[in-house]
Amino acid sequence: MPATKTKPNPKAEPEPEPKEQPVPEEPSFEDRYLAKIFRPNLLLIAAIIGVGVVLGPSSLKLLPNLAERPEYHLKRSDIHIPETPRWVPTGFLAQVLKRAEITEEVSILDRELARRLGEAFQHHPWVRGPVAVRVTIPARIDVSFEYRQPVAMVAINDGFYPIDSDGLLLPPEDFPPSEVGRFPRIVGVGAPPNGSVGQSWGDERVTGAARLAAVLGPCWKEFKLGSIEVPRRETADQKYDELQFVITTKGRSRIIWGRAPGHGHPLEVTDEQKVGRLREFLARGKSFDGPWEISINHLMELTWRPLESPKPPPPTKPRKRK
Repeated sequence: MPATKTKPNPKAEPEPEPKEQPVPEEPSFEDRYLAKIFRPNLLLIAAIIGVGVVLGPSSLKLLPNLAERPEYHLKRSDIHIPETPRWVPTGFLAQVLKRAEITEEVSILDRELARRLGEAFQHHPWVRGPVAVRVTIPARIDVSFEYRQPVAMVAINDGFYPIDSDGLLLPPEDFPPSEVGRFPRIVGVGAPPNGSVGQSWGDERVTGAARLAAVLGPCWKEFKLGSIEVPRRETADQKYDELQFVITTKGRSRIIWGRAPGHGHPLEVTDEQKVGRLREFLARGKSFDGPWEISINHLMELTWRPLESPKPPPPTKPRKRK
């Protein structure tokens, strides 16, 4: 069957043409900026901050001041330091606190407390090396450092002055007379120290003798040593490497030690070799009570020679009465 064709209806209305939609305008920069600012979350945060600024100072006044509470006050028992050796006075910690002007009314929460304590320990004459201070809560302060150790007494006209291995002057008042004889004695210095307590003596001869005393300290009593003689001051700028030291024994022998520890001379034997030569001398059946003059600073060998004993003075005759 043939397909039928549909004829167009001339009376039908034509389809309307599509209208153009208006293009929306882009928001301005001001509109976008205000839209970001006035978001609910940001407005809430801003409100909280504003309330805090207004009410914060008055609210803090209502909180308790922890710095005034007794459990946060510094006590001497809260300060932990290395064990005090016997040569350091028992009032050492009290001296440190007094120097720093720190009392038990100071709060452990004081931000300057660790710095003040560290400086007070650092400048005390019995403290050597760096100082570390650690403050923890509840109240506890740990301080770490090293103590200086006396090695000798410098004998001058007005008394004895204790020094450490660096030639630094230690507090003489911390040594009772009964303690003076326990240390090696340094003689021949003559002049008093140039610095005050806690400072260097200011004389290279004392520095060398102090280092020598530190080397001989462990065997001082064993060898029955008596004193360390410093060389005479030849010039004001006498060099350390040129200084020659002599050790006297209680038996009136003289030991030519030579240069002090820490010298830079290439032809001088080491300190260990010198101590070894003293032991070698005793191993040969000799004694430091000779009296002998013993040279241990020769590069190749140990030498000695006898010293003449001083002749006793002639007996004095009683004077006749007139």
